[in-house]
Amino acid sequence: MKVKGTILSSIHDFIKEQFPNRFHEWIDSLPEESRKLYTEPIMATEWYPYREGLIVPSEVAAKLFYDGDIEKFSWDSGRYSAEMGLKGIYKVFVLIATPQFIMKRGGKIIASFYDESELKIGEERPKGVDIHITRFPQSTVITERRIGGWMEKALEICNVKNISIDIVTSIAAGDDQTIYVLNWE
Repeated sequence: MKVKGTILSSIHDFIKEQFPNRFHEWIDSLPEESRKLYTEPIMATEWYPYREGLIVPSEVAAKLFYDGDIEKFSWDSGRYSAEMGLKGIYKVFVLIATPQFIMKRGGKIIASFYDESELKIGEERPKGVDIHITRFPQSTVITERRIGGWMEKALEICNVKNISIDIVTSIAAGDDQTIYVLNWE
């Protein structure tokens, strides 16, 4: 499995921005294969190894900066990714689009960042939607929480309030799909 360079860039920039005095500690703590990815220029449109580019660097960052809380690190880095990715002209688009429309676009977005993945829209409600990841061969808590954090921040940018995101089934936990139940006011 592979991920787009945009994911590596967002992790790199998140850590550099949030922990500037310890950024080099993180780089130095990475195993050689991951360190090489993060010390050479990251090309946003290139595909990178999933484990070395996303999973291992996230695990190391969680140990260094989040007392080992991989779920919190992943959620926060996903939020950061949405914040950075949905700015400029995209932010104007997000502000005028409905939250349901933005979440529906998630199917195209996820496949453009994670190869071999597939997302479908489940039940739609006036103030909510269910998102089903039906294919993600090497899903982990890291990717599931990162995607959840991204959705939460995207909804905040849409100016909705009282957002709740529940992961009711999980490929990482052995279920056949990951289902996010999103509600807002």
